[in-house]
Amino acid sequence: MLEEIFSSALLMLIMIDPSDKILLVSLLREDFHIEDVKSLIIRANLIGWALLLIFAIAGKVILQDIFHIELDALRVAGGFVLFKIGLEALEGGGMVTIKKEKNILALAAVPVATPLIAGPAAITAAITLTAEYGIHISIIATTIAIAITAVLMMIALYAMKNVNKTVLSVTIRIIGLFIMAIGAQMMIAGAGGILVGILKGA
Repeated sequence: MLEEIFSSALLMLIMIDPSDKILLVSLLREDFHIEDVKSLIIRANLIGWALLLIFAIAGKVILQDIFHIELDALRVAGGFVLFKIGLEALEGGGMVTIKKEKNILALAAVPVATPLIAGPAAITAAITLTAEYGIHISIIATTIAIAITAVLMMIALYAMKNVNKTVLSVTIRIIGLFIMAIGAQMMIAGAGGILVGILKGA
């Protein structure tokens, strides 16, 4: 069980991609008071955590019982989304753009909590982890990943006056490559499951 929790938390952490959020904190710190950025970090991660828990708990039910979407189809679609997100990160190095706001907390829900924290990749991972390992492991993995993300953002806020954007850009590109590989693996697994189902029904 510990191995499943570790691998699931690692997957969720990669999907959330804290390096992008560290870059965001660096940009916000230039324009806002440090305490305001701290409040944003806490609020955004709590909102992102709540959104991911909703999808972890109810995502599979909504997909299968309401929309009648099978898990293998979700793997294919989710894998494609992950592959696209990874490709964009690989090519762009993680371009963070935010709308200028006088009140920094207005940014907490959108765009920081979603889509930067609870984005398509993390949502897909939350639903998939619940389907594969169960709700408890999915919740624990999501909570660990969000906690690590929040801690890293706090470290960046207090310990890093000037984040090396070149190093972060390289890191984001490397993570993008991992996300592409995970997306490709999900598509292959989903397509294989669909093919097996077709052959059994034939």
